Amino acid sequence: RVAVPHGPIWQGATVLVVDDELSMRGILRRTLEAEDFHVEEAKDGESALALIQARTEPFDLVLTDLSMPGIDGRQVVETLARYCPSVALLGMSADPDGVPHVGPSDAPFRVMLKPFTADDLYHAVRDVITRAADLTAIAEHEIVVAHAGLSKLARALEASRTRRVQTADLV
Repeated sequence: RVAVPHGPIWQGATVLVVDDELSMRGILRRTLEAEDFHVEEAKDGESALALIQARTEPFDLVLTDLSMPGIDGRQVVETLARYCPSVALLGMSADPDGVPHVGPSDAPFRVMLKPFTADDLYHAVRDVITRAADLTAIAEHEIVVAHAGLSKLARALEASRTRRVQTADLV
């Protein structure tokens, strides 16, 4: 029997919206919930990192404003890229000149310039969640392949060691 997919990877995804503006968080929440995303909010980077750390399951996406007081969105993104690489990341900024390269690697980081439409938001969220899922699947496959190669190497080393011991016993 062939398994039927339950829907797109982003369907019902959990999104953390991080913005210091209450009204913006509300708009983003309503827009995303209208598309069946589950949404939690954080008023700043510190609150976001605390929420992320307290969860047993990671968020599918963190949507963060880049310019906030205290721990800003750039720092949230850098922290998550390092410690939670499977979480999709999407930035927002009202300042096109204030969108620097974010992150310790060459991995692309998408930033939406405010203001944006609900349709732009939906497509960006869908795309970054899909891309993160694809990258995670590729990484998991590479781990499986590497493990198989290491297991084969370990068996070959053990066989070689056994042959040497048997040869030494004969001498």
